[in-house]
Amino acid sequence: MSVAETPTTEPAASTPQTQLAIGSAVGAAALLAGLGFIFAGLPMGWSLSWNSLFAANEDLKNNIFLSDALLILLELLVIGGLAYAAYVALQKQAQPGIRAGIFFMAIAIFGSFWIGAGLGDIMVKQFAEDPAIGLSVIVVVIVGCLAGTGYVFAKVPGWMAFLEGVEHQGFFHAAPYKGNQGVRVRRGSIMGILAVGICGIITMHSHKWFGSDRADMPSEWFWVVPYASVPGKTIEYIPLMFKTNVVLPIALGVALLWVAWRIVNVPMFADFLVATEAEMNKVSWTNRRRLVQDTIVVLVTVVLFTSFLFVVDIIWIKVLSAPGVRVLLIDPKKAQEEQRETAKW
Repeated sequence: MSVAETPTTEPAASTPQTQLAIGSAVGAAALLAGLGFIFAGLPMGWSLSWNSLFAANEDLKNNIFLSDALLILLELLVIGGLAYAAYVALQKQAQPGIRAGIFFMAIAIFGSFWIGAGLGDIMVKQFAEDPAIGLSVIVVVIVGCLAGTGYVFAKVPGWMAFLEGVEHQGFFHAAPYKGNQGVRVRRGSIMGILAVGICGIITMHSHKWFGSDRADMPSEWFWVVPYASVPGKTIEYIPLMFKTNVVLPIALGVALLWVAWRIVNVPMFADFLVATEAEMNKVSWTNRRRLVQDTIVVLVTVVLFTSFLFVVDIIWIKVLSAPGVRVLLIDPKKAQEEQRETAKW
């Protein structure tokens, strides 16, 4: 007797790219939540708790230095704890490209909401009397951006290879590449990158790009919630960073240190630096006495050639402007004075 077997349908296993997209989305959400808690949630909660705890004691309530000092210590503890938790979680992820995926997914999610926040100001002005239309447009734009990001991560074939290639460069790992080779050239490169970056941060800070603390407008970075504010009375907003004039330069400085150290450990660039130091070690450097002699010879030669050209130039000016020749009809002194007058204007 034969028995008919009914085929069982098993759910198709998700592809590695789909797993990468899901892992990147979860990691990006956790990363943005952690950064939001560090830069906005914890400072706001600390300020509210401090004011309520010492409401009856004006001296402690107004002691900004003590409050900020304790907040900095708490921030360091929280940053250390979150960094350790992220490290432990990433050690369990063996899929290539997951770290780069989290980074780019976090940028895409943050950028999507940033676009929505910027669009909110336009919608409030255009549809002040009909908030449903304005909110619908904002939601559609944000959802469209997020959906496009998800499609790129889950469906575009070359995106997974791109993430793996970026991660292979080592930007999201702490392990050095040939750390015992090309040490001096790497240190010089790091110092050069830090010099340029620090000068840029100082310039931006001096030009108030990071904001400044004032009595009427504290230095904060936030997004205004569309259609949730009453003009002239209340402003509903989502805090992103408190005291940007202090926190943002520090954050950029930390990021600069990481980038400067990682750049000299990128395999392609690190191999170039290692080869450069190897070639420099082959150079036969002259001694001090020979260096002084060669420098004197060069300087004397330059002085002699300069004097010779100066004398020849004067002679030819006199010859070409002589009455019998009259080839040079422009007075050099007069032309030089006119050029100076033009330069002043």
